[in-house]
Amino acid sequence: MIAKAEPQEHMRRKRDAYWSDLVGGVTGRYKTEQVIRQLAGRRLPADSAVVDVGAGTSDLAKMVAEIGGASRIICVDYDETIVRNGASAESDPRVEWRAADARELGGWSDRVGAVTFFDILHELYSFVGRAGGEAAVDHQLGRAAVEEALSAAASLLAPGGVLIITDDVLPEEETAVRVACRRPDIVAVVRRIEREYRSRTLEIRWLDEQVFEIPARTFITLLTHYNKPKAGNEARWAVEQMEVHEYMAVSEYDAFLRRINLTPSIAVGTPAEALAEWQEDFQLLAGLEAFPFKRVSVVASK
Repeated sequence: MIAKAEPQEHMRRKRDAYWSDLVGGVTGRYKTEQVIRQLAGRRLPADSAVVDVGAGTSDLAKMVAEIGGASRIICVDYDETIVRNGASAESDPRVEWRAADARELGGWSDRVGAVTFFDILHELYSFVGRAGGEAAVDHQLGRAAVEEALSAAASLLAPGGVLIITDDVLPEEETAVRVACRRPDIVAVVRRIEREYRSRTLEIRWLDEQVFEIPARTFITLLTHYNKPKAGNEARWAVEQMEVHEYMAVSEYDAFLRRINLTPSIAVGTPAEALAEWQEDFQLLAGLEAFPFKRVSVVASK
């Protein structure tokens, strides 16, 4: 969607899949609530625009503009088809659609009060990290692309502007976690994920028919993806098996954003519905006292 190195198969699956669930489902509602809470009372620089990178719709960017008093919204995607479709469907005169690479925003001359990355940086990470067509995503390539996009966005902000990120998050812990599947159907789903997910090595080690060990940083990846095949949502799973959703821990966000002269406010959590499902399907036996947080919300000020 937003990177020149995007593999064609990933693009095809994404276009064929599932936008309404992304913006209207549990995660969509949760991230909206978090952004509203973190932006409460904040005003953006006068006469500035909100730049929404990787815009599936302009709805959340419009919300940011309303809260912060921005006069314009610029929706950005690398995929020109998405930009054409978005522009043709757009009725709000404040909204402009542009085709651009997320890593090249720094050259714009617009006065920008906010740049938003709503659940899009993991796609950039995955697309660029798989630039050579490999099954697995190269972490170093993906992280470099994310950092390049964030640096470009920071340079675009007017003084007093904010960079906003929502996405999934890596836990700080790198310990091994011992987990029991509570039912045979969950064992079958985990076994399927283990066979079909190649974007990141999960390093699962089965101890018996229901108990396995897994590093905490890939356990969260398993938790992110397993409910799609569990629910029979094959369209979602076809896309998500090509993506890595967790690419930074909170400490890494904080250190990098401060390095590019932004002051971050970071919140983490898990939608209640997701946590309840995890607790119903898995039992933590050792390594973690609680399930890792799923979501991160970042507002970083210039």
